[in-house]
Amino acid sequence: MSWALHRVDDRLIHGQVVVAWGRHLRPRRIWVVDDATAASAWERKLLTSAAPDSEVRVVTVVEAAAAYAEEAAAEGPAILLVRNLATAAGLLEAGAPILRFNLGGIHDYIYLDDDDRAHARRLLARGVILSVQDVPGTRAIPLSELEPDLARA
Repeated sequence: MSWALHRVDDRLIHGQVVVAWGRHLRPRRIWVVDDATAASAWERKLLTSAAPDSEVRVVTVVEAAAAYAEEAAAEGPAILLVRNLATAAGLLEAGAPILRFNLGGIHDYIYLDDDDRAHARRLLARGVILSVQDVPGTRAIPLSELEPDLARA
């Protein structure tokens, strides 16, 4: 089963992820993909303790892309978290065949600056579905409904 959710959330592991998505998906593993966080022992320790019911792995983009297929075949659901759209695009460019990203928190809820829009366009051009949904009980909204200019990506 494995990859149950691919999420862009600049807070990484926090209440919405652990409580709302965690209760809904019951992940065995949560992968945090962020080069800077993976390089910080303090941040790795903080994040690994933030989701006590799941094994938390904090890895670089290259490490995640290399292990992506192996995790896809693993038993039980897993969540993949990235901090921003740039990391999401980098993950695909490094070889992870991700088809969809849930956008949960970008600069508060969803606020895209010019760099975010550029990365969203890169993802959309690769056929990746981008939808906005903070918690499982709300309707997923295609990002292009909130950012009509992206529909022409």
